[in-house]
Amino acid sequence: MTVHQNDAKFVIRNLQFEDIPELVSLPRTEGREMGQESEIRTWLNVDPFGIFVAEKVDDGEICGCCAGIALSDTHGYIGMYVVKENFRGFGLGRVLWNAAINRLGDRNASLSSATKMLKFYREKAGFSKTASWTVDLYTATAPSLPTNISLSRPLPFTIRVRPDGLFVQHVLDYDFSIHKYDRSVVVRETIGEEGTLTLMSVKPCIDKRLQATGYACMKKSLQGHWLIAPVYAEDHNSARSLVHGLMNALTVEQQNEGIVAKLVSSNFEAAKLFLQLGMKKTEYQLRRLFTKEVFDIPENKVFALQSSVFCTE
Repeated sequence: MTVHQNDAKFVIRNLQFEDIPELVSLPRTEGREMGQESEIRTWLNVDPFGIFVAEKVDDGEICGCCAGIALSDTHGYIGMYVVKENFRGFGLGRVLWNAAINRLGDRNASLSSATKMLKFYREKAGFSKTASWTVDLYTATAPSLPTNISLSRPLPFTIRVRPDGLFVQHVLDYDFSIHKYDRSVVVRETIGEEGTLTLMSVKPCIDKRLQATGYACMKKSLQGHWLIAPVYAEDHNSARSLVHGLMNALTVEQQNEGIVAKLVSSNFEAAKLFLQLGMKKTEYQLRRLFTKEVFDIPENKVFALQSSVFCTE
């Protein structure tokens, strides 16, 4: 699609893998706490036609983007919606938005909204259903890891999960128990992202098999911090083992680069856990909106969201 705005001409097209190094400058400049280039590759692999960019015809500059990723036949999200500041007011945002919305068709679409955009999304864009919880950002520049964890109750131990390892199926099964639909492509791609550490919490069963009680991932964010996303766990102890294991994998120098996580406001056990580890709640807050119905997730098992840019929960 070609768009003429003022004296400039733009092409609206699907993102290609070779565009990613240039594209990441847009969300980075906006301060988005999301993964780096490998995360965007994940979502292109999940839906090759789900990310749209506006390209300036005369010099090939990428001026804006918007994602409309089809997560399943019934689930989708709108995310990574940004136009470079010097190209705003040309109508590019509206065209990109429409392309992403059209991509999702009749799916129940979700997005995460800042307060200033709530009225628009709810009343004019069709995202009229609002989750009761908010997305809250917790950060730390000097996390306080305990030197010994209380063993008053047995803690599940953690296992590192590799993309081609034996434990991936356990993670896929646990993820399905949280979301109630097949996210195997999303999960496999996430685990396989360059620089991502994935841990699974497990407890032994009577028949000597291992039972997964949660999993968590950590990677470097666009802002240079360590992003813990997601943490899905059966209980506080499992989540504590996972988060402690991820943080403990970092050197002191890496910890000082900063750690961030996005929590569901209704999970008070999650807030308690991250506060105990020296993280603090910031003023950053988003509302999760939907077009048809609020996607029902077990909020007490979501200790950190996978993303608020790519709304997967």
